[in-house]
Amino acid sequence: MVLLKKYCKLSANSLLESVIALTIISICLYFAVMIFASVYTSKTSAKFYSTQNKVNEFFYLSQIKNDSLLNDENENLFIEEESINENLKKILIQYKDSTQFKFEKSFYVQNPY
Repeated sequence: MVLLKKYCKLSANSLLESVIALTIISICLYFAVMIFASVYTSKTSAKFYSTQNKVNEFFYLSQIKNDSLLNDENENLFIEEESINENLKKILIQYKDSTQFKFEKSFYVQNPY
């Protein structure tokens, strides 16, 4: 045990220890900020999911009562129907929420004929 203490006796400089500790802390903080920034984006906010649910609601309402939505004078809502072929129809819904974020979603519907 005495030999081990004799050969492993290293004198550490407190300034060097501080620099190494600050480097390790800054690297950990960098990774923490990068993870935080990638997780909390606009696509993970509650407002985004609320707008997405509103667009899905408009799609289902357009399937049930199409005329009432198309005649509604809502400047934040835009519904476009495009016939791709005789069996397939594309419905594009654009909706602007209160923050003027424009959410656009396409739905493909098979014609029942």
